[in-house]
Amino acid sequence: MTMAEKLVPVVCPWCSVGCRFYAVSVNGYIRRVEFDYDHPTVNRGKLCPKGVASYQFINSSKRLKKPLKRIGEKGEGQFVEISWEEAYKTIAEKIKEIKETYGPEAIAFLGSEKITLEENYLVHKLSKAIGTNHLDFPGRYCQYSNSPARTAVFGSAAATNPFEDVAKAELIVIWGHNPAETAPVFFGQYIEKALDNGAEMIVVDPRSTRGHKYAYLHLKPYPGTDLAVALAMLHVVISEEIYDKDFVQERTVGFEQLRESVKEYTPEWAEKISGVPAEDIRKAARLIASKRTAFLINEGINQHVNGLNTAMAIANLIAITGNIGKEGVWSGVFPGAQCGFCAAMSGIAPNKLPTGKLVTDEGARAELERLWGFPIPDWVGLDLTNMVREIGKKIRMMYIVGGNIAKSMPNSAWVREQLKKLDFLVVQDIFLTETAKYADIVLPAAAWFEKTGTAISAERRVQRTYKAAEAPGEAKPDWLIIVELAKELGLGEFFKYSHPDEILREINKVIPVFKGATPEYLAEHLEGCFFPCSEPGEGTKVLFKTAFKTPDGKAHLQPVKWREPPEMPDKEYPFWLTNFRLVGHWHTLSMSEESPSLQKRWPEEYVVINPKDAKKLGIKSGDLVKVSTRRGSVLVRAEVTEHIREGVIAMPWHWQANFLTLDEIHEKTKMAELKAVAARIRKVEE
Repeated sequence: MTMAEKLVPVVCPWCSVGCRFYAVSVNGYIRRVEFDYDHPTVNRGKLCPKGVASYQFINSSKRLKKPLKRIGEKGEGQFVEISWEEAYKTIAEKIKEIKETYGPEAIAFLGSEKITLEENYLVHKLSKAIGTNHLDFPGRYCQYSNSPARTAVFGSAAATNPFEDVAKAELIVIWGHNPAETAPVFFGQYIEKALDNGAEMIVVDPRSTRGHKYAYLHLKPYPGTDLAVALAMLHVVISEEIYDKDFVQERTVGFEQLRESVKEYTPEWAEKISGVPAEDIRKAARLIASKRTAFLINEGINQHVNGLNTAMAIANLIAITGNIGKEGVWSGVFPGAQCGFCAAMSGIAPNKLPTGKLVTDEGARAELERLWGFPIPDWVGLDLTNMVREIGKKIRMMYIVGGNIAKSMPNSAWVREQLKKLDFLVVQDIFLTETAKYADIVLPAAAWFEKTGTAISAERRVQRTYKAAEAPGEAKPDWLIIVELAKELGLGEFFKYSHPDEILREINKVIPVFKGATPEYLAEHLEGCFFPCSEPGEGTKVLFKTAFKTPDGKAHLQPVKWREPPEMPDKEYPFWLTNFRLVGHWHTLSMSEESPSLQKRWPEEYVVINPKDAKKLGIKSGDLVKVSTRRGSVLVRAEVTEHIREGVIAMPWHWQANFLTLDEIHEKTKMAELKAVAARIRKVEE
């Protein structure tokens, strides 16, 4: 008997805009999508190519359907199917063995931007119950420049305003971000509306992206030199005294120290480093100081060793121009995945509790121990890069949920060699990813549309997404896998959950900013609420209207100094190499490559090069070329285009780009150098 079609309300999993639609479900299978015009959703019924194709990957024949046990060498991908009972027993025995031999501090966990808030919360809880604070997620390489910078200045990294305020801005600054491709619905619904209302736009990017044609100014710094441009803008705003004097006086501290720190960073100095004309820097700074401005900042700023300095300079610029704490402005973090916030806001970090407090805070630990019922370790764990560096030494086991670090981390060849040294690796995922091929046990997880849970978007919107399809074979939701493994470990009394609603109700009690985001409220209000939501209701749409989240309520301006990228072009490697994202692909391709309509339209990688550089090297579009850095080489086709500045080459990062990137990290943020490395390129004879 055929069941009638069901319209199941879901949140799109691909980016952090938080688009809603209906999955048309028949007998546990999604047949198509229907646009949601019924609710005041962020996308207002619109979807991008990934949204339209969003459910295709769940029907792939490559989905994991049963637990797997490795029988070949690590990395070969040779496995046999086993039962869930054997899988849980093997993992539990190995955890107990490693704890007894090396202590719980030899075990590391990774959460994910591909799973729900509830599931990340349980990953965090299980790691603490086992006794380790080695906890992180691949988003370490996403927002961990802008996030700590904004926290230092404003006391919070969160987006200041709802997306609707972008449409009210007088100036849009898109810096190291390409929302026309990575968040096209957001670009069309909000940025284009602002432009239609008469707003102007500044783009800062070495590439000409899809959005640059709308720009009044397009600044093209060399990769990794955005910091010089930001410092020079601060210099202009302060030296010309066009900053918001009342705002600086009433709502900031540290202005004189900031003034002193940037006094030597003139636009002419910045031009020599970045290649951006000094007069364009002045024009941009004057516009920012004179208009209500929305700042859209992303990986082009974040993914550098000097990214913290750059993000700090931009946060200072936002503060001294008064572009915060009111309507018609926007700034914040813009994760590349829908649930980047799900991991971050459940405290997935080596120094955090899910409450947002530090693991070293004795009072905060005691309060959480009262709620959870077990002791919590008090030491600061390792970040993702240092976890991998310590494999075979401090780290003996990793448990990775929905992360493909063999491809997403910098210097991929090194990462894969490190993974071979683990005593034991568990990977919990929907496909046999490059990382899963190194696992001892692989656990088949339900995909996004095959479970109910909570998502959080870049505008702080908390929404519920609902199960619209059955998982294939014996695959299970990530939350259920963790609950069942906890029972096998003898921790079942702390993981008594039978539905995601029960987990969310615990989150309502444990994490104050989600107190009002109850399962009941979110079910009745599909548009969700804006955290902090201390009681059921709309929540907080605009932050910092009267005070910042700092101890004294003021923005703490941070003195910033120039820091050059760790690797610069030279005679041997004369080009800057950077990378970018495509509208039709997502992260390491693990989902989009299994979406036929996306893979057909965006089938392969390539490298873009400026016509003048290409002419010198005898390279034409379509030629096979070898791109090399000090970490390795890849073969790709060339695309000769004016859309990249001279001296710079760029590749989509979804394929092999991280074989070329640099694993050097910032001493505080642990951010690696993913966007600016020295490279060479040459034509390969076929």
